Amino acid sequence: MKTATSLRRRAQGFTLVEMLVVIALVAILSAIAVPGFRDLLQNQRLASATSDFVAALSLARSEAIRRSQNVTVSPQGQGWGSGWTVRVAADSAAPPVRTFDALPGGVTVDTTLGNGFDTLVTYDGNGFSGEGNSYKAGCLALKAETGRRSAIVIPMSGRPKACDPDRKGDCGFSKCNAAGG
Repeated sequence: MKTATSLRRRAQGFTLVEMLVVIALVAILSAIAVPGFRDLLQNQRLASATSDFVAALSLARSEAIRRSQNVTVSPQGQGWGSGWTVRVAADSAAPPVRTFDALPGGVTVDTTLGNGFDTLVTYDGNGFSGEGNSYKAGCLALKAETGRRSAIVIPMSGRPKACDPDRKGDCGFSKCNAAGG
């Protein structure tokens, strides 16, 4: 039969030293993981913003083809960072086709790269970027606080493409090709 003393020894639990060692290990692992997680979160926000912008351009292009008239993507307020709106160009009084939110925290427009679409993108009824016979290519670059960049390129054909301007050849020969083709 087991004595009361032997049962008490088994049920004592952790000592203070053991608990402090576990807390110290958790603190060290957290200090290592948190900065990496923050960078991952910022880069994911950049990817999401890029995807949203490409979706807006694709929507505008498909609406222009569907309606056989000009459709524009324009910034809300001061620049692309405050959001953008897709609307039928001929009917500016009509409600927009779709409105997109501002860029997430930690993501900004990189004005050092590309032309920023010169503050407006217009698709004609054939799906080309530009109006009439003046087709226009352009690039808008976004940058996360981590330093990572992403670019949205519109070639003469009008079909938008997301690329990495820091990877050689990824953005073709456009103004966003910082790596030199």
